[in-house]
This record gives sequence, C-alpha cells and structure tokens, in this order.
Amino acid sequence: MSDRLLSGLLALYPAQFRREFGAECARLLRDRFHDERGVMARMRLCGDVLNDLVFGVPRLYAPARRALATPGSPQVCGSISRLAEEERLSIGVLMCAVALSVAVFGCTMSWFANARHAREVGFLRQAKMLPEINKFHRPSLRLASFAAMQQPASARASSMPPRVQDATAAMIDAINSHSIVMFGETHANKQEYAWLCSLVRDPAFHSRVDDIVVEFGNSLYQKSVDRWIAGEDVPNDQVEKAWRNVVGAVGPVSPVIAEFYHAVRQSNRMSGSHKVRLLLGDPYADWEKIKDAEDLGPFVAHRDEWYAQVVEDEVRAKGHRALLIMGAGHFRRANGPGLIEQKLRASGADPYLVVFGTNVVGAYDDMDPRFDSWKIPAIVALGGNWVGDLPAIPVLTGGMGPASSLKMAQAADAMLYVGPRDSLTAINVPAQELEDSDYGKEINRRLMIQMGHTITFMLPAETPQFQRPAPQQAAAGNVQHMGQAQAPKSMHDPLPPRPPSQ
Repeated sequence: MSDRLLSGLLALYPAQFRREFGAECARLLRDRFHDERGVMARMRLCGDVLNDLVFGVPRLYAPARRALATPGSPQVCGSISRLAEEERLSIGVLMCAVALSVAVFGCTMSWFANARHAREVGFLRQAKMLPEINKFHRPSLRLASFAAMQQPASARASSMPPRVQDATAAMIDAINSHSIVMFGETHANKQEYAWLCSLVRDPAFHSRVDDIVVEFGNSLYQKSVDRWIAGEDVPNDQVEKAWRNVVGAVGPVSPVIAEFYHAVRQSNRMSGSHKVRLLLGDPYADWEKIKDAEDLGPFVAHRDEWYAQVVEDEVRAKGHRALLIMGAGHFRRANGPGLIEQKLRASGADPYLVVFGTNVVGAYDDMDPRFDSWKIPAIVALGGNWVGDLPAIPVLTGGMGPASSLKMAQAADAMLYVGPRDSLTAINVPAQELEDSDYGKEINRRLMIQMGHTITFMLPAETPQFQRPAPQQAAAGNVQHMGQAQAPKSMHDPLPPRPPSQ
C-alpha cells in the first residue's frame, strides 16, 4: 500500500487523532494489506476501512461539529467538516464516496499484491523470519482508532517507527536548535570519522558552528593548533603533539584523529571570513615532565572537569555555538546526565546529546534486522519509538557489554548509525610504524607509568571495531607485565597551575 494512499486515508481523521495514533493506524493498514491475499480478503479489508470511516470517524468529529454549530464559534475542526460546509454536502455522503473509491482500488491492486506478497514470504522463509508475519499480523482493523486509544503509551512508543534522517542534515538541525551539541563517539572508528570529516567540510555546518571541542587534544598546545587551524605554517611535529600527547589515551592514537584535524583546517581554508576554532579539551599535561604515576595522577583524575571548564570559558562565556566530541562513556546518561552535562546545564545550557550506536540489541550475535533498511549514515531521535526502547549497553558497545535496564532514550537524545556492527572497522597505527620507533618507545614508557606494563605492537592498519570476545588466556600473548600499577595518591590533588600554551 503506497504512502500516498495511506496519507490520504489518515487525512480524513481529526488532526489530534493523527498526531497521537496516525503511525499505529498506518502500520495496521500496511500489515493487513501485506498479509491478506485474494479478492475476498481484500474486500473484507475494504469493508473494515469503510466501517471505520463511516462509523468511527464521525464520532471523532462529533465535538468539532458541535463546535461548528455553536453560534459565534470561529473554529472548524477537520478537513472533512470544512469541505462539507463549503459544498453543502453531508459528511456521511462524502465519507461513503471516498470509501467506495478505496474499495475499488483495493480490488484492483489485490492481483498485483499477491505476487509481491509471495516474493516477500519466500524471502522471509530463506531468512528464517517467517514468524514475523504472524507477529505483526492484525486480524481486524475494525474500530482500530478506539483500540489505539486503549493501548498504553509505553507500548505505542516501543512499536512506533523512528524518523530516520540523513546524519549531516540532522546534525545541522540540532546545531540550529541547540547552542551546544554533544557527540559521544567510538574511538578510532573509520566510518564514524569519515562522516565527521564530511560534516565539518559541509558549508551549512561550518557557517553555524563557532567551535569544536575535542577529547583528543592536549590543551597545552592550543596556541600551536590555533595558528595551524587558521592556515598558518606550523611544523607538523609540533602540531601532532596536540593529539599524540593526551593523557586520556596513552596507547597509539588512531590516524583518524589527525585526519579530523586536517578536515577542520581544510574547511577553514575554503571558507570565507568565518573560521571554526578547534578547542583542545584534554588537560595540559607535559609528558616530557611526567616521570611517574604521581606526576600523572591529577591530570587523569580531572579530565571531565577540565573539558567542562574549556567549554564554559571558551564557548559559553563568549556566546558561541559548538560541537563537543568525546568518548560516549563520558557523555552517556546513566543515572541522569554525566558530570560534563551537569556542569553545562548548571550554567544555563540546554545541550543535545547524540551517541554512536550499532544494530546489536542483546548478546554479541543478537542483531536487529529493522536497521537493515536505513540509508546510512543516519541519525534518529530516540524519543517515542522502538529505537529508544532498545537496551542501551548492547547498542552502544556492539554487543560487547551486557544489557541492563538502561534504555537508549534514557542514555541520549539521538543516535548516529553508520552501518551494521560487522561492517565497522577501527583504524590503527600499523605495528611496523611503532616497532623500534621513538614514538613506539614513548608509548611504552607512558603505558608503564599508567598501566604497569608495556605491549608488543601487533595490530594491522585496520581491524574489526567490535571483535568477538575471546577467552582471556588467548589475549595474554602481546602484554609484557612488569609490575602492577597502583592508583597514585595524587589522584585526589587538584590540577597544577596551567603553564603558558605552546
């Protein structure tokens, strides 16, 4: 059944009813149209539609007709009532004419629908999804409007389809309506960062955003990054310190981060006078001066506080509009907003949170086929639909974490979807670029300080983002333990005074 025909039928119902129950009624019609084959079945369907139009719809319009009959009342509710008033036709006659047209259309289309339905059933049998037909089958549409009214709101939300939007268009809409948009990313993901790079190059996005605040950026090097992002010539080995010398990730930093920095710089060079500033949200640790865990402790302990302070000082205080990018674990709402969002709301901001998600809804192999029809990359709002009702942890971790009571609609406002879980890949620094290199040696020095062990670099340039969990003993081969790191006492100390930016 075409969307145009469904829209025409639903247009006969009052606007308030369409807002509350339109999606449910449309789903009922589609399911019956697909499931009930043959001329007699289609005639029965048309009879049920006719019954609902003739007897159900006038009851819904009854309050509107009473308002119309009230002397001096300026309101005319519903397109049917207006048409009847203008043309001097009774509502019943007009309803019957529309319903008879629908019946003729149903009989004509039944022959074509039989062949289409047979193909769909064949596909479902092959995909072992045939029970879905019975699961969603509705034996009668009669008085569906009144049945929908009796359905609990939570049940309606869990079955409502989401509005799947182009990811870039949806993010620009969010930026237009919220001065702060938070994006909870998954580290090193190729598909996610390819979209982020295309987003920052989009002229509509670039013209609306003043700042992008990133987790992978040591604020000690803000001055160098400001000059470089603005188009000045700054030595590459100086600029890359910004993303290589963060305290939040002491392992090799994925090349996707450097690509994102370059995308912002390229966008600024191609734009006019408006330049987007890249703000570095990681604390100002100087790794050349960090010799042990006690030196590192305050910086690790206060990462979220410092990130929030950067947003407050450089974005909020200046009345700017910004995109915030950080690992989803920092932004995700568990028992309410996280620390960063709490501080932003306390200052009067109303941030909008988008998180990276997958099609996994339970255990590692439990993937939901409803995602398969989405055009990617996509963003969906999570309120009042089945995506928002999914368990958050499996969706966010690709099935690597167990489900809990936390739902997606509780964890965020919207979700970015860039493809099925098994199509997602992580981009790594190749092992050959780290072995016996100065950067590789420095990485192992930092790991020893923070984690108490070093690693042997073994990863290729690209790996699955969410690899199937392996037995613990199988993963021990690439770790060289040299003692157990203890939490430093300095974790309770405040951040030291900020040195001049480099």
